[in-house]
Amino acid sequence: MASYGAKYIQWAPFAETTPDESAEAYPKYGDPINLGALQKATDSPSYNEAKIYGDDALDEYVSEFKECPIDVEITELSNAVASAVTGAQIDAGVSGSDKDLHFNSSDEAPYGGMAFFVKKMVNKKVVYQGIYYPKLKATMQGEEFNTKGDSITLAGGKLHFLASTCAMGDWKVKSENLTTEAAAKAWVDGKVKKAAS
Repeated sequence: MASYGAKYIQWAPFAETTPDESAEAYPKYGDPINLGALQKATDSPSYNEAKIYGDDALDEYVSEFKECPIDVEITELSNAVASAVTGAQIDAGVSGSDKDLHFNSSDEAPYGGMAFFVKKMVNKKVVYQGIYYPKLKATMQGEEFNTKGDSITLAGGKLHFLASTCAMGDWKVKSENLTTEAAAKAWVDGKVKKAAS
């Protein structure tokens, strides 16, 4: 398997009522949004581990999932997206006017779900695979601002998420290999769709 593409990153907040209470189903979500043009997504799961030794050898070893930090890079992090996923507030103003985005110590990011798909080459054929995180919460990444020098470097936006297990027990889901991009997009949409009223 050789992965060489990733796109269509969708995020949706948890539904307002009973979003994640069933061990038989994934969380329920509100209106999904596209986070932007995806550059890169990196997850780094961590585990609680314990060992016990006896008779001069490892006797027991336990490893249980703890959490999974996820770093996402997109070409442009809009104020609307930053507000939706981090809880930062946008000025309420006249429609069509500039609206400032305020990051405050009291901001509270909502829980949500996120999915995207990757493009792969398997046995000399192009296939697609959906990636889904049922429960996560975002925080803003630090930003760096550079003056223009001898060359131009383009920088996008960054978001940091922390995934945890949903009531069903899953923290990450990967689809089977899908033959078309349309099927991969439909899989993503199916995971972060708005719950019926």
